[in-house]
Amino acid sequence: MTSKSPTDTTAEDYVLLATDHYYKGEFDKSLEALDKAIELRPEFAEAWYNKGVTLSVIGRIEEEIATYDEALGLNPDYAEAWNNKASALGKLNRLEEALESSEKAIELRPGFAVAWCNKGAALCGLERDSEAVTAYDKAIELQENYFEAWFNKAVSLHNLENLHDAYKAYNKALELMPNYADAYYNRAGLYIQLGDTLSADADLKRAIELDPALIERARSDEALSELVK
Repeated sequence: MTSKSPTDTTAEDYVLLATDHYYKGEFDKSLEALDKAIELRPEFAEAWYNKGVTLSVIGRIEEEIATYDEALGLNPDYAEAWNNKASALGKLNRLEEALESSEKAIELRPGFAVAWCNKGAALCGLERDSEAVTAYDKAIELQENYFEAWFNKAVSLHNLENLHDAYKAYNKALELMPNYADAYYNRAGLYIQLGDTLSADADLKRAIELDPALIERARSDEALSELVK
């Protein structure tokens, strides 16, 4: 059996190699392989997209967005690239742009649950929580056990002071991910609003057990500070 020489390696081969490195956690090597793929085929939208995904994992968000833009310049109908761009923009608090990108992804793929969730996150950040809940509900309709959508829906309902429905959504989120510290923390605050100090104390203790850093957050939280004195 003969192996390919470096000059015989195609852009597709480099993308496959990059994927292998990615799943091994070798992100620098993944980026090197993707750069070689792009050098061979600058018009290879998938290589640009995969580079963006890899940059996301190592926190190079500005570069990530630029690579999605390259992919979208080559393939404007690349729904996944629009969606990932929305998520990256959200991390930089560029919320109007994030909303536009998520809506573009949804326009291309109306059944794209993650894009609906990203739309909800952008709307929540823009303090448009009623619209955010509608977007999260659509994500949940498409993917019933979508943890992020349930948790984010709970947050928006909580912001809207819809405590009953927020409580149910936090419960569902914790059913799906029982060790998610932020859900316990937020539900503790909700219990305080409902006048149930015992349940709030139990949830806060569980949250801090899962994420000890939350004790400092609780100390500066008007609703919960009395429970950590």
